[in-house]
Amino acid sequence: RIGRGGTNLGRAVHSVLQIVNLEDTSGLEKISQAQANAECIPYRWQEVAKLARTALESPIIKEAIASHGYYREVYVGAPVGSMVVEGFVDLLFETEDGLVIVDYKTDPVTSSEEVAHLMDRYRIQGGSYALCLSEATGKPVAKVVFLFLHSANEVVMGDLAGAMETVRG
Repeated sequence: RIGRGGTNLGRAVHSVLQIVNLEDTSGLEKISQAQANAECIPYRWQEVAKLARTALESPIIKEAIASHGYYREVYVGAPVGSMVVEGFVDLLFETEDGLVIVDYKTDPVTSSEEVAHLMDRYRIQGGSYALCLSEATGKPVAKVVFLFLHSANEVVMGDLAGAMETVRG
């Protein structure tokens, strides 16, 4: 587990969403069982499947599918000042307005207040991803969406330009 972030549950859900067919989810349960086993939580496979299904049924995933060109677990990295900022984007697709970044969150939060509190913490992550992608591709980032799976809450990050400037600073 050295060098791997997140919880066992979070890693299992992310792994499922990385490999499941977004348009035909008939294999979701089998994949969820395998990933729960891989993360040593076989007794939680149904929870893994439920959280993954929440993502698959979300409007932002449907928008990604409709874009006819999405990418999962995309490495991003770009020089920012004297550093290199890098990470992995859970889901990336392009619209007429620009790139759309989606980040899955498995934090066990259900209230709007809890989600709002977490958004303060995730602001730099979203700004980092947006800055890296815009620097690396030369394309604008239209939005960053955090998809909280326990509450089925899609949160479009506010003040994206400000978050990118904070990262740049």
